[in-house]
Amino acid sequence: MTFTTAYSILSEKLMTVYDSREASIIARYILEDVFNATFWSETEMSLDEINRLEEVTQRLLRHEPWQYIGGYADFYGLKFKVNPSVLIPRPETEELVFVALDYIKHNDVKSLIDIGTGSGIIPITIGVKAEQPLTLWGIDISTEALKTAQENADLHDVYVELAEYNFLDSSLWDDLPKVDIVISNPPYIGEVEQSEMPSNVLDYEPHIALFVRDDVMEFYEAIGEFVAKYQDEGCFVLVEINEKFGQKVVDVFTNHGLQHVTIIKDMQGKDRMVSACKKSPEI
Repeated sequence: MTFTTAYSILSEKLMTVYDSREASIIARYILEDVFNATFWSETEMSLDEINRLEEVTQRLLRHEPWQYIGGYADFYGLKFKVNPSVLIPRPETEELVFVALDYIKHNDVKSLIDIGTGSGIIPITIGVKAEQPLTLWGIDISTEALKTAQENADLHDVYVELAEYNFLDSSLWDDLPKVDIVISNPPYIGEVEQSEMPSNVLDYEPHIALFVRDDVMEFYEAIGEFVAKYQDEGCFVLVEINEKFGQKVVDVFTNHGLQHVTIIKDMQGKDRMVSACKKSPEI
């Protein structure tokens, strides 16, 4: 069996659980990331590769994310290592990075911290794509996620100062740097919403990166307080949000004294980000 035949067979099997377009995309990426082959390759597969393909097919039919199986995900035109310790990058987060890069382009930005960095996609992508050198930090509560972030930083030759922190513990904030941008795609899904989640997300992706414990605003409250109390005047804040809670995030940031608090819609017209800025108190 050639790889092009394998591509056709895998695509057809995946159509039982995915639409035809998604099935063909997944089949293509599986051949690239698992077998280092193209879907038009007429190279004959070895017996070990055929057996591996069958194993992968069964995992895919159980809705296991193909990115975890292949070990890589695409984000902003780059490839990143992923595994079950980190979230699979979403297109919405690409829009978050786009907004950040646009702000960096038009402002005197020298430093940035990503809260809940996971696989490191946000600071690493910004480090690759920004037109000027930046000092980058990424913090996360997960040791395994930070290992993946370091692998990705090495992969793209970007230096990010990575550190393990429970950001919700405000007693640790004194140790964190003063920066020009605080950016975050924090957990923002309430556990009551679990029933609405697709099985490929709920069964395989890390819940600690998806779900908040009690209050869907807990990370936004912490970010607002952290910026208000520990960052200098002019610090720009940019966060990804649950589309249902845009006004709540605005209210949280406003209550902490942040200014120019703005909801930013994504390409689908949904409330997806909130930006704000710390200004000095009027005298």
